[in-house]
Amino acid sequence: MDDLIKALMEQLDLDEEIAQQAVETVLAFLKDKLPAGLGDQLENILDGADDGIVDQLSGLFGEGGNGEGGLGGMLGGLLGKK
Repeated sequence: MDDLIKALMEQLDLDEEIAQQAVETVLAFLKDKLPAGLGDQLENILDGADDGIVDQLSGLFGEGGNGEGGLGGMLGGLLGKK
């Protein structure tokens, strides 16, 4: 989650407190909308303890011939996975 906060601070020129509030607000919104248990997984991903969930999601959505295509590849890219 710290990486996301830092990215918001750098890209949007926000102070740390505002960036943290923004992340917490979005995370709470997503956790409310996701099925039970997935919200916690999302928080684990943001904290860097994804336990392979990004790889599992990539497999669910498929990958292109180069291993980076499709929604799974995009999701992995958003989460810093290659």
